[in-house]
Amino acid sequence: MAADEGARSVTRRGRILATLLASVVVTGPLLSQPGLFDSDEPLAIKLSFDFDALCRAGADVGCADTAGNVAYVDGNGVNHALPVWVRARGRWRNVATNCSMPPLSVIFDETRTAGTIFAGQTMLPLTTHCNERPLSQEQYVLKELVAYHIYNQLTDKSMRVRLARVSYEHNGRRPRTVERYAFFTEHFDSLAERNGAEFWATENFDPRTADAGQLAMLELFEFMIGNTDWSVLKGHNVAHLRAAGKPVVAVPYDFDFSGLVNATYAIPPPALRLRRVTQRVYRGFCHPGLDWEALFGHFEAKREPIAALIEQTPGLDAEQRSEVRAYVASFYEIIGSPQQRQDEIVGACRPPADRS
Repeated sequence: MAADEGARSVTRRGRILATLLASVVVTGPLLSQPGLFDSDEPLAIKLSFDFDALCRAGADVGCADTAGNVAYVDGNGVNHALPVWVRARGRWRNVATNCSMPPLSVIFDETRTAGTIFAGQTMLPLTTHCNERPLSQEQYVLKELVAYHIYNQLTDKSMRVRLARVSYEHNGRRPRTVERYAFFTEHFDSLAERNGAEFWATENFDPRTADAGQLAMLELFEFMIGNTDWSVLKGHNVAHLRAAGKPVVAVPYDFDFSGLVNATYAIPPPALRLRRVTQRVYRGFCHPGLDWEALFGHFEAKREPIAALIEQTPGLDAEQRSEVRAYVASFYEIIGSPQQRQDEIVGACRPPADRS
């Protein structure tokens, strides 16, 4: 999710917007709607756009966003249809030879969202399936959603997400419809605003300026889900929030290369010499004075709520749910053993000067 994604000018899209606004449909009175992230109930939407016109990785820099439409029926039975722009995002998954469907950014005209579930939104990342076949790839989306919800359990300083059942209507030269699970993630700016801070795009972060307890929680969480595809130093899959006079807060996102998800396309970083992504390695820093017992105790206190959310996640098939349950349980076995947590976590921490 590029930090400057929300900076596109409305002026550039003026003529497109004029055409799209004619398609806005609202049936019934404008009633107050709950916020997008105020519920965990799956949201059913239709996303229509010309998939063939979508600008994928390798195309000219600055290529145009694709005009589209989002439609849904709210809890009061009112039909809504909103003009949007759709943009492919990401790195590896944005390459067409890797994934037929890239992760998307859905961009709204904020002046047209009043009275809808998207009120106040300007841009939302949408995590999608990678490929339509095999159907099991849809399960990766749901397991990544579990990872976000686990971190929501651990701290409020986390990315909010909303599961959606999306009907993708490809309305270009080859019209067709595909229905799959996806989820929306709040924008970095929204995350920062909720926490009384600003989003800070940095690729040269000093971990000693962070809130040590919050950073250690992030690092232990990444170990929990078996994720090595992140760097707090370089801002890779980590958002930094800063406010005057306060330590920087780091918030993780993007977990599809984690052991918890265990996607067939995911591989660990070669430098770590891991055979598969399900192997855990602690990449956290050493934090002098950190109360490790309190940190482990915090994770233990969330064990039952985390187990419950795994069971309650819609759409997970029995086999995948069992795998997620077992993978999380293996983490709790580690932190439940004084010897293992010393060998694999506390004693494996990296000195703050380590910039690798």
